[in-house]
Amino acid sequence: MRKIEQEQYDPSVSEVSWQDFWRENHIYDFDETDTETPVYSIDTPPPTISGDIHIGHIFSYTQAEIIARYRRMKGENVFYPFGFDDNGLPTEKLVEKIMKRKGSEMNRNEYIDACLRITEEYRQKFKQLFQRMGFSADWRYTYSTMSPEAQKISQKSFLELLENGNIEKVEYPGLFCTECNTSIAQAEVERKEVDTQFTHIKFKLENNEDLLISTTRPELLPACVAVFVHPNDEKYQHLIGSKVTTPLGTTVPIIADDKVQQDKGSGAVMCCTYGDETDLYWVKKYGLPEKIIIDKTGSIQNDLGEPEERELMLSVKEYRKRIVRILEEKKAIDSIDDISHSVGAHERCGTPIEILPIEQWVVRITDMKQELLDLAEKINWNPPYMKTRYINWVENLNWEWSISRQRKFGIPIPIWYSKKTGEVITPSIDALPVNPLEDSPTNLPEGHTLEDIEPETDVLDTWATSSLTPQINARWGEKNDISDKILPMNMRPQAHDIIRTWTLYTIVKSWLHRGEIPWETLMISGHVQAKKNEKISKSKGNEKVTPAELIAKYSADGVRYWTTGAALGKDIILDESEMINGKKLTTKIFNASKFVSMGLENFSPRNEKVNYDDRELLDKWIIQRLSEVSEEVIRAFEALNLNKAREVFESFFYNDFCGNYLEVIKKRIYASVEGDEDAKQKRKSAQTSLYETLYGSLRLIAPILPHITEEIYQILYREDEGVVSIHSAPIVDDSIRDMKRSREIEKTANLFFEVVQQIRKYKSERKIRLGAEINEIRVKCSVGEKELLEKCVFDLKGITKAQKITFLEGETLAIDIQE
Repeated sequence: MRKIEQEQYDPSVSEVSWQDFWRENHIYDFDETDTETPVYSIDTPPPTISGDIHIGHIFSYTQAEIIARYRRMKGENVFYPFGFDDNGLPTEKLVEKIMKRKGSEMNRNEYIDACLRITEEYRQKFKQLFQRMGFSADWRYTYSTMSPEAQKISQKSFLELLENGNIEKVEYPGLFCTECNTSIAQAEVERKEVDTQFTHIKFKLENNEDLLISTTRPELLPACVAVFVHPNDEKYQHLIGSKVTTPLGTTVPIIADDKVQQDKGSGAVMCCTYGDETDLYWVKKYGLPEKIIIDKTGSIQNDLGEPEERELMLSVKEYRKRIVRILEEKKAIDSIDDISHSVGAHERCGTPIEILPIEQWVVRITDMKQELLDLAEKINWNPPYMKTRYINWVENLNWEWSISRQRKFGIPIPIWYSKKTGEVITPSIDALPVNPLEDSPTNLPEGHTLEDIEPETDVLDTWATSSLTPQINARWGEKNDISDKILPMNMRPQAHDIIRTWTLYTIVKSWLHRGEIPWETLMISGHVQAKKNEKISKSKGNEKVTPAELIAKYSADGVRYWTTGAALGKDIILDESEMINGKKLTTKIFNASKFVSMGLENFSPRNEKVNYDDRELLDKWIIQRLSEVSEEVIRAFEALNLNKAREVFESFFYNDFCGNYLEVIKKRIYASVEGDEDAKQKRKSAQTSLYETLYGSLRLIAPILPHITEEIYQILYREDEGVVSIHSAPIVDDSIRDMKRSREIEKTANLFFEVVQQIRKYKSERKIRLGAEINEIRVKCSVGEKELLEKCVFDLKGITKAQKITFLEGETLAIDIQE
């Protein structure tokens, strides 16, 4: 066996070298032609091209990558692709930031060209960083959500759902972002606390008495269509069914509904079209009229101003000030309170959303809630409590899934319209992908020319495509379609904040297209926080140190070690001390392996291996411990419990292997055996177990620390084992996994190390060097304990440096040392 010659391990050199080695030798290639090996497919999240990768991405993506490595070493044919989500509002904001120009300031083609060029640059940066982390993805299956292939599948999905009646174009009040100038889905709305004012306005009852109406949006007073009170509110019961007049002179009905919050403000609230979702609910339920005063730019016409000002368009904030001033002039305001108020805001830009009547394409999902809930029960959720988030969201769905966006950059909706009849014209599947703004349909309706049609100008929402990642991975509908091989996929890793979007929408698409779940298991990670309750994000720019800087400082393996420190679903604050511990472990593995290589120099595992039954007791013990630890580590990997897998390995490697076993076998390994056949046999016994235990240990931690384990494998084991890479080797040998464990061996070893511990304590208390020679050790113990200890007395002398060991009969184990 070869010896490790280098003095130190240099990860900055070795890691890059092994990454090149893996690529050159196709270690992580998925084999489409293999029909025998079980497939394990992973629906890798395509990171959004919206800025540089931050450590939060490294945290969650590495956790999934570790599982990919484990599954490959388990003997499965792992399909581990990588994608990039490079369309949508976050990408557009990045492009506008780099271009220092708004998309509205560029023509469509110029803007799209800029988006394509910049996203390509960022895709390469992302890929390089993930490769530097040692990711074992099969990069041949890399995709982008704006690629022609992805566009074709996304448009095919649209057309199929349209044909099946799952998609329709409707005009009804929908969620709209006036900053991004596009409709949005319910899942894109987040609650945001804002400082605002609670205005208490005097309405006039039919008897000319005042009725106080409390509102945070006085600017919507011109759109008031009713006043609501709670049916059980005694102070208003006599008013139900009567009318009330606003300070602007509009008379509206007073209606009772249990959605009114009696303890909020005066308990009487105006219904405007549309201030919030409750207004929308009331308008639909009671057939109230619409009065829309806010346009898509977030402006309101100043129709209450002076005649010369009535054509002016004011922002919502400006109009609010104007209304309040008018109401004050009319003495219609009772009071104004400063409050903190929760509003629905667009998660991408933070702008409070408006509800506006807009024409949009939607996927009907509110009538399939039960199917969506039933599908959740068929998926293995990790951690399990994350399923509750999904269930709560689905149960409270109030809106259809809006999939059309009024943007320039995105996948075109493949539709034309007849100017004559209004009918929808669709392309053939073979013609996809198409851009209706540039392409023409080949199947014009009878009596139509190209001048008689107009293209759809909206694009698909990015989630309409991202929800198809399983189908994109499978090349759905193409000649080289592998759907039958990889769908449903085995695992989807993702963060917990997109359960309501990516999880839900992927389940929707898989059910509507395939009638099944998209994946068997969900692996849900937490976020890395810059500080408590503030996740690190590209948009906030709150990352103090970049992934590249951390890799340079602690190595890729050190950073990978840190990613296994948190339980699934839990947010963590970045702690570099864990990366220090990771780097220490790689150093410990190298140093221990170097020591082992000296003890195994010139040892031939093929010719000198000792059968397990013929080995010394403590050599059997370390192999038995390896078997036990292997079972625990594998059980942890299967449960996606990376922290447990690492913890079990570290305890074994630091304590059992390095702290105890290496100390035990030093005398047998290095003592002169010239002419002593018994000593030779004892050495070979130790060398055999030493060889097997280090090799077994390296494979257990290889999914987490792939670089240092590859380094040691290539130097010490490649020649004898013959496998091109440790990551192509089985994570545990059958003989280790299936071995019958002996309770007697365990009991003897525990007793042995208890004696050793007492001797070490004795020396420490008397400031005697641990390596100092001892004349005699007297061990007082029971007859049974003596029989056990006598089986390993040679090793006991070796580790304690005792010339003589004497056993005395006694009820309690005790040690007496004669220096």
